[in-house]
Amino acid sequence: MSPPTALAINAVHGFEMTEDGEYLMLNSNQPGAIAVHCSVMHQMLAALSNAIGWSERIRNKKHSKKFAMPCEAWEIGKDKDGTHLVFTYRLPGGAELAFRVHRSQAIHMTEVLALATGLAKPGDLSGLQLQ
Repeated sequence: MSPPTALAINAVHGFEMTEDGEYLMLNSNQPGAIAVHCSVMHQMLAALSNAIGWSERIRNKKHSKKFAMPCEAWEIGKDKDGTHLVFTYRLPGGAELAFRVHRSQAIHMTEVLALATGLAKPGDLSGLQLQ
């Protein structure tokens, strides 16, 4: 049995969505475009994010290294029914990633941010006010 063949992509020259929103057309170093169906985009995003981290750790031989995307801007909003917060991060180049978090987690996130930034000391969050 021969080994499986792979399509090696080492450059992306652009992309666009089909008019019906069904496919992401990816232009790369390969002849022709690569069509990715919308039904697998979430899985591909998770796979790519995970692979970037693995690749960084393997290539740099640092098993504790975490990959972090650069963030150009951010915003926080609410979903339609107000039960979730939506955190949106804009990447260099204009792409955006958004994450939905239940509102009940907001107080804990505020406390962690206050501790991480030095605005509060461990065990003393008395000066912290939510607005």
